[in-house]
Amino acid sequence: MLYRTNILALVGSEDNIEDKNNKLIIWDDHQKKRLSEVKFSEKIMNVKLRKDIIIVVSRVKIFVFNLNTFKSKDVIETGDNSHGTVGVSYIDGKTILAYPDKSKGHIRVKNYESNDVFPIQAHENHIAYITVSYNGDLLASASEQGTLVRIFSTEKGDLLQEVRRGKDKANIKYICFDNNLKFIAASSNKGTIHIWTLSHINKNEKKEDGDMIVPENKTSGLKWLPKFLGGDFFNSEWSFAQVRITNQSSICCFGPDNTIIVVTTEGKYYKAQFDVKNGGDCKIIKEEDLII
Repeated sequence: MLYRTNILALVGSEDNIEDKNNKLIIWDDHQKKRLSEVKFSEKIMNVKLRKDIIIVVSRVKIFVFNLNTFKSKDVIETGDNSHGTVGVSYIDGKTILAYPDKSKGHIRVKNYESNDVFPIQAHENHIAYITVSYNGDLLASASEQGTLVRIFSTEKGDLLQEVRRGKDKANIKYICFDNNLKFIAASSNKGTIHIWTLSHINKNEKKEDGDMIVPENKTSGLKWLPKFLGGDFFNSEWSFAQVRITNQSSICCFGPDNTIIVVTTEGKYYKAQFDVKNGGDCKIIKEEDLII
């Protein structure tokens, strides 16, 4: 969906089963008609919409189209993108794309305004998920291992922060920043949505009484251990708050007033509120079935 408009990107066609995964339809739900359609020679893995461009992701390429004219603007060859992941900024006048590079565990960042393109050595394993903050300043990524989320600058590719989801392998399904860049959240197939503070941005932000405006992420009391005894693991930043639902894959986003929205693959909708002072398990304040 293009923001809160009547423009939708749909993949597939009921008329022809052969077009199920390789036809993109731009649909105007107000006029109840197709504005455009494009057929690809390969399976469509993901679609992103901005007010000016359409981004279509296949396993080895990214196609960028002008939203108004539907003409091709760019074709990017990527690494093996089996998860169909791509990150894009949404602020006007700044177009940042981040996608899996051809080297394992690397991400390539492309700035269309400055014409700058550079790689980031983000992980040791294949990239599973990439997201870019709304303003395009930050990107976050996870590998197929799914234990760590790393946050980088899109200007120079510097590693700014590393947070830990857990110690067991997981399939990261979604990572999102809140628009004020205070928090980041990630969901997986484990049924728990983790919320962390962006401490590299907020560490110097305090109230007049000396209390932090945002909470600190949890750390272990054993972080003094040397690396060969697990010091890296115990030195990790753990989530300060969690949304615990049934063991379903989900996507998530931040809402107003310290809330987070979760939608699961089973068609459940949750709205939960996190305590910025005490953290811990979030209070679920709304739960609905989207599929009846």
